[in-house]
Amino acid sequence: MEESLSRRVKEASESYHGFLLNQVQQAQEEERRRIARDLHDRIGHGVSVAHQQLALSELHRGTDPARAAIKLGVAQQAIQEAMEHLRQITSELHPQTTVKSLEKALLGFLEAIEDDGVSVGLDVNGDESWAEPRVLDESFLIIREATRNALTHGGPSVVLMRVDIAPHELQAFVQDNGRGFEPSRARGRGVGLASMRERAELLGGRLTITSAPGSGCRVDLSIPLKRQSRESDEL
Repeated sequence: MEESLSRRVKEASESYHGFLLNQVQQAQEEERRRIARDLHDRIGHGVSVAHQQLALSELHRGTDPARAAIKLGVAQQAIQEAMEHLRQITSELHPQTTVKSLEKALLGFLEAIEDDGVSVGLDVNGDESWAEPRVLDESFLIIREATRNALTHGGPSVVLMRVDIAPHELQAFVQDNGRGFEPSRARGRGVGLASMRERAELLGGRLTITSAPGSGCRVDLSIPLKRQSRESDEL
């Protein structure tokens, strides 16, 4: 009986250690994926903006030196921000800068990626205090990535961005009239699309992509919201 009990204790101990090891491995994998998302969405974005603005600066240098200087300044600012994000990621392994206002953050993003050949519209509705800071931060990164993808890969003349915040849900979409693509072929490819989906799913939300060759693209985001802070205030 003692041998049987000892064997069971040993088996239970080994099983528990195996469970802990599996949990550690899952945590490490999730951490690697999170770092990959942050490197792509934060550092990659800054480098992309800097590259675009440097190209525009070179384009206007001979005909409009003042405008070229402005583009150069935007590129320098983008590089500085990318360097700051890189320092944050490498030192503490999590982003430090949170979005205080989703609308202001998106407007700042649009100013940084100004493109003379594309009309970009932004419409934000609702009370942002209904959403937790993390939701606003992740939503900004998702919307920004969707917009950047549209501008970079879609070749559109018009891009529309809309955010609607209700007490129980944040909904947003980014729609363009670009060349479009086949979503089934793009699924699972590239860090950008995977990053957007992962960020939405981590918040209990959903990301859908609707597109077809020659018909533009629309990215829809839906995230459920908690009302703990509001309900506490009402008590």
